[in-house]
Amino acid sequence: MEIELERRFEARACIAHMKGDLDLGTVPRVRQRLSDELGRGWTNVVLDLSEVTYADSSAFSLLVWLDRELEPRGGKLVLAGANTNVGRVLELSGLVGAAPTIAAADDVSSALSGLEVANGEEPPMWIESMVLPAAVDTLSAARTRVCEVLEPLAIAESSLFDIRVAVGEALANAIRHGSPEGDRDTVAVEVGAYPDRVIIRVSDSGNGFDGCAAPNEDLYASSGRGVMFMRALMDRVDFESCADGGTVVTLTKHVASGQR
Repeated sequence: MEIELERRFEARACIAHMKGDLDLGTVPRVRQRLSDELGRGWTNVVLDLSEVTYADSSAFSLLVWLDRELEPRGGKLVLAGANTNVGRVLELSGLVGAAPTIAAADDVSSALSGLEVANGEEPPMWIESMVLPAAVDTLSAARTRVCEVLEPLAIAESSLFDIRVAVGEALANAIRHGSPEGDRDTVAVEVGAYPDRVIIRVSDSGNGFDGCAAPNEDLYASSGRGVMFMRALMDRVDFESCADGGTVVTLTKHVASGQR
């Protein structure tokens, strides 16, 4: 196993370019190299798997360890460029798309586009706002409307689906937990388009929530995974409790060049 490390300050990321087999003999060495890098303060990790030809169950332990290291930092692990066979093995772990810190990307460039930190100073190209009653029967129409608003950006179908699910979870939480007066309350949605990303804010009038959901150990529980889904599907999720009550959930999804 050959390992070459690359550092990208704009994405706060360490990239591990690997070549060869990811197995019981090589995982400890990869883990030690990454541990040293995390100790230097990196927040995000990209594993470049484009030249990894074999992965076994030992790779799962690496993913679990990275998930536990990055979650308290608010960081992310992106698995980039895995071939079909390696991708199948990694999918068996059930962690990709389920653990809030772990995501997959077609290549390193796509992975980095989702991690780069925008300065936030440039104005949006446009903003569209909507207000809806805090009622569950408005959810479908609201999700559809957000996607319609984003249509001119020609966002990739997979990314648009991610946004649809994340917005749906944010809206469901706002209605279920952030509307003490039921459908007499309202939920506000603001969609902003920037050259490299879209930012969607969902606001409610509840008692405030900081995004720290208690972990649910019951795999068959009927609820309690909304925040996990949002963090897994979006590039950044922020929660802000408003001074006058309520919560604003800010969902950020980067848009790769050519998808605008």
